[in-house]
Amino acid sequence: MGLEDGVTREERAMLTFAVQWAPFGGGDEFILPQFGITPGTFYHRLRAILFSTTGQRLGPRSTQQLLNLCATKVGPVSPP
Repeated sequence: MGLEDGVTREERAMLTFAVQWAPFGGGDEFILPQFGITPGTFYHRLRAILFSTTGQRLGPRSTQQLLNLCATKVGPVSPP
């Protein structure tokens, strides 16, 4: 994924999981056992990571693919 230092272990695990499972619809049934959070919480956190400098290191194509997955799972980003 080309991630640099400064990425937390949790962020790295979530990004790795999301990249691995995105082609198959997200792997929702594995989120609770692996991360201890609901899929909805996972996708909200993932979106926050993707909007951070951490997520921007993934590259535009992967980032957009994962943002699209988040939008499908929890809806589009609401304006502030």
